[in-house]
Amino acid sequence: MARDVSLTARQALFDQETSEVFLPLLTISHTDMTTLRFVNNNEDVTSNGNTFSAFSFDIALPSEEDDGSISQVEIKIDNVDRKIVQSIRDISSAPDVQLDIVLASDPDTAEAGPFNFTLQQARYDAITVTGTLGYPSVLDEPYPGDVLTPQNHPAAF
Repeated sequence: MARDVSLTARQALFDQETSEVFLPLLTISHTDMTTLRFVNNNEDVTSNGNTFSAFSFDIALPSEEDDGSISQVEIKIDNVDRKIVQSIRDISSAPDVQLDIVLASDPDTAEAGPFNFTLQQARYDAITVTGTLGYPSVLDEPYPGDVLTPQNHPAAF
């Protein structure tokens, strides 16, 4: 799959050596919790008016090959701050997770993303919080979306 990236990003990708740094921005949101924003960096980053806290995390992106499977993403976040575990415990449904890749020199422009996921499974211990991210399930949606009743389709009756 082809992606449009900025000239600066293309030059950084093709150069043998570069000073550009690609940063993953992670946003975890839910109506019942405060939005959590993290950047895999050693200092906080402000992107589009939002401050992303410096946090160490690993993310395994799905392959771009079309093998017919539904892709999932594994994420591991250091459990240094207990607010992540507390937030997961306090909600009753899956939070939304957004991933953007930006350049450190231009954090307001997404070079890749946004990739929107839902947290399907979470595990945690004293050291890490591990989650399985997946795409929102469209196969579980009712079909057809409307029910034919005299109230919403009077011409059918």
